[in-house]
Amino acid sequence: MPRTAVKIVLTPEEAEALRRNVKSQKVERRLYLRSQIVLLSAEGHECTEIGRMLGISEKTCRKWRNRFAKERMAGLTDLQRPGAPECFSKEERFEILRMSCQPPPDIGKWTLAELTERVRQKYQKDISIETVRLILRGADAETMRAVQESLKE
Repeated sequence: MPRTAVKIVLTPEEAEALRRNVKSQKVERRLYLRSQIVLLSAEGHECTEIGRMLGISEKTCRKWRNRFAKERMAGLTDLQRPGAPECFSKEERFEILRMSCQPPPDIGKWTLAELTERVRQKYQKDISIETVRLILRGADAETMRAVQESLKE
């Protein structure tokens, strides 16, 4: 038994937003492709035909057609992925920033490797240099003001 594709009927606002995505020079490639799939679906094309036109699989076409039918425009964005859990609490990150702002007791100034080693010793957790770098780089101005205020106390 052949599959029957979900019928797509667009509101004028959705059609305009999708056309803007297709015409834009600055839209992400994946949103451009998903918008094309939905527009062609709304014109009555089948997924096999759309797949041939756009150089994608029928399965990909079906996925985005069905997601749009269920969730409308919000369905064209990627789903959130959980990622790895945070290794350090907000307080521990704050303390790492505090540590980096104070001169080390036995060396002239911090190197990233030395700071990472001290963090490992203090928290008894394995941490990479890159993680310490990301903690330092990720600190916003407000957090750094709070760190500076805590050092004055």
